[in-house]
Amino acid sequence: MLKILIVDDDILTRKGIQILMPWEKHHMKIVGEASNGKEALDFLAKNPVDLVLVDLDMPIMDGMTFIQTASARYPALSYVVLTVHTEFEYIQSVLRVGAIDYIAKTHFDRENFDQILDRIYAAVMKKRSNVSGPAGVDWRNSKILYPSIYALLTVEPDGDEHIFQFQELNQLADSKNIFELFAGVWVFTSDTKEFSFPEHFPNTMLLRISDVSEMTYAQLGKLLRHYQKDQFFYDYQPLKTVNDKHAYELFEEETIQSAESVEQLKKEWLSLNWIHENDLFHQITFDLKTQKLKPSALYHLLLALEAVWNSSYSELTGEKIAVPAVFHNWQEVEDWLILLYEKTNYFRFSSKYSDAVVRSILNVKNYIDTHYTEQIDTTEIARNAQMSYGYFSRCFHDIVGVSFSDYCIRLRTECAKKLLTTTGKSIQEIAFQTGYRDEKYFSRLFKKMTGKSPSEYRREPHPKA
Repeated sequence: MLKILIVDDDILTRKGIQILMPWEKHHMKIVGEASNGKEALDFLAKNPVDLVLVDLDMPIMDGMTFIQTASARYPALSYVVLTVHTEFEYIQSVLRVGAIDYIAKTHFDRENFDQILDRIYAAVMKKRSNVSGPAGVDWRNSKILYPSIYALLTVEPDGDEHIFQFQELNQLADSKNIFELFAGVWVFTSDTKEFSFPEHFPNTMLLRISDVSEMTYAQLGKLLRHYQKDQFFYDYQPLKTVNDKHAYELFEEETIQSAESVEQLKKEWLSLNWIHENDLFHQITFDLKTQKLKPSALYHLLLALEAVWNSSYSELTGEKIAVPAVFHNWQEVEDWLILLYEKTNYFRFSSKYSDAVVRSILNVKNYIDTHYTEQIDTTEIARNAQMSYGYFSRCFHDIVGVSFSDYCIRLRTECAKKLLTTTGKSIQEIAFQTGYRDEKYFSRLFKKMTGKSPSEYRREPHPKA
């Protein structure tokens, strides 16, 4: 994340820039402000900054003098000028003193902020590629001259802060051997094998990468970009300080999961049988990790789990669970699953029913999950479970969280909603396909569950799944 310093003697301008522009969206963060060039230099001496937005007309030290002074001290620093002037000649003179871009204050309210920040971010990255790197040369085509190299990676929104702390702790801050390969990834060489780590180092990892000699930094960067995007999610361990990797391990061919194996795993999670089976919970948690689903696919599975759990247990527990807005790594996913398991585990230990009864009810539930579109005789179901109808009904409600009939209706309603929005089948056909013999009875139950008749529900717009 790029760190931004705003330098302008007008406090309203400084505050307006901070509030109006979508910094976080473009991987930028305001870290400070100053009212003149001297204050800005004092701030730079104590704080890491990537980009300065600077006004030219300021007291004590103007913007031109500031840029010239700061450029000599911090060659990798980038500057964007804030100006009321828009004449071509003036803008050209600004760019000649070292600014990468400008923002016209007079057009500020009409500017496309996303375009501005995209343009600025690209310019900063281009400048970095030309001035940073080993010995201050263009690193992209430079070969790595060492058999191994270290890489600091972060996916934390404020991860750069932790990386700078690491550099300070290990006296790397002023070293020419460390540089930012791209956003969130720093590389360096060191003979040291023991490092000091900040007390708080979340979603940040130190890799020791071997077999890198004769590779270019550009090639390494491509591998690390892939690793940061995909493998980091599953490799990260909060308590592991250094992760050893061979260069070829940074790029694993995408695992092709069979649709059948993924569907089976999803079925196991959504069955909720693991609530009562400790060994099953740990096994399917392990299986879920080894599948290494894309984080987006994993998130969709967890959303489905959230819906099923809330449907089954929210009434009993008096609360609903919610999947966190984001998971940065697998460990966060596993911690959330464990909390969910512990939240519902009391059903196993405090239930007034024996394990045999619980398993019998869950077997019935699993059967209904796949046969709800068929004609179901509750009395026959109870008999097969070796229970009286009344005892079966009471057990099912207590263990699953809803009555047997309501559970069947919910499943059928969800199926009907999908058929209504994805097929052209008639209401009568859908009624029969979802296990109802009477179209009017189906329509009555559907409206009770959704607040709309099947025809009304079909006419409404629905997002594609």
